[in-house]
Amino acid sequence: MPEVNNTAELRQWLRTCPAILDSARFGVDFAGNSATEYTIYSSPTTLQSYTDIWGNVYFRPVQELNFILASVRSLSSDVLQNLSNLGFFNEVIEWVYRQNTMKNFPKIAEGAVISIMPTLSPFLIDAAANLGRYQIQLNIKYRRRN
Repeated sequence: MPEVNNTAELRQWLRTCPAILDSARFGVDFAGNSATEYTIYSSPTTLQSYTDIWGNVYFRPVQELNFILASVRSLSSDVLQNLSNLGFFNEVIEWVYRQNTMKNFPKIAEGAVISIMPTLSPFLIDAAANLGRYQIQLNIKYRRRN
């Protein structure tokens, strides 16, 4: 079992984002029914490999992992409230960009992170009476350990 859990490390890294409230629940693979809750989900990612002329299969040195950051937010007919929900994710995206510039990344079990970039813009994925679940996707590129 690896000593570093990718999802736990990414969750802790995201917790340092000023847009994410310290007092709010931040789950893994689960979002409850309370406003201002966060969760992170791992998302399927294809492992990149190649085959040499003798038929041996090797992993490519640069690989990717995908994660979804979701948040349960108050939702209503109030346009300003709903714009604020999307604005939260814009703040997170800007923070992620700054972390890339500073090369400030979480540890991952498979190797050294090269970049973390949002690959999907924020969007409402699910809505109930007064709550909506918004999400973005984050792509981690890393250099694989041998």
